[in-house]
Amino acid sequence: MPVFTFRLDDDIAQRFDAVAESAGGRSVLLRRLVMNAVDAEEGERSGPVRRRERATRRFEIRLTEAEIAALDAEADALGMKRTDWVTRLVRCRLHSAAPLPLEERAAVAQAWRELNRIGINLNQATRALNASVMVESGLDVAREAARVASFQTEIRMALAGLGTALKGDLAYWDSLDA
Repeated sequence: MPVFTFRLDDDIAQRFDAVAESAGGRSVLLRRLVMNAVDAEEGERSGPVRRRERATRRFEIRLTEAEIAALDAEADALGMKRTDWVTRLVRCRLHSAAPLPLEERAAVAQAWRELNRIGINLNQATRALNASVMVESGLDVAREAARVASFQTEIRMALAGLGTALKGDLAYWDSLDA
């Protein structure tokens, strides 16, 4: 998982810590700020910032050593802590959906940007094809048609990646029957 490092003046750091304390800590607040910035950049944010209810209650379960080892292996495979993995599992079952992990959210955002870029290029190619039917146009229709066909392939690949990111996460949690 990527780590961002930056320096702040002592007084700003103290003020930030005071704000972060009521928001769940530095990491929680920084992640929220980064996600809000990414969402705003991608135009996905609509309306006020959604705030999750802060979890304050504890729950304890007892597992065998083998179950703990298996749980740790599953969590490690996803780059998660044991507690985060169990929390996501429970929330998925309770709410029928689990939030995507940061890596998959990044993959979905990247796919969205690629599809947006391809859409812009496709519009340009379509305009060029429409302009090429005019007698005075010097455009090569075959070349523009090949360009449009290549966009179709790129769109299929981007959609497959987006689908994998979404299905992979949800399929993983849905496959747990026990």
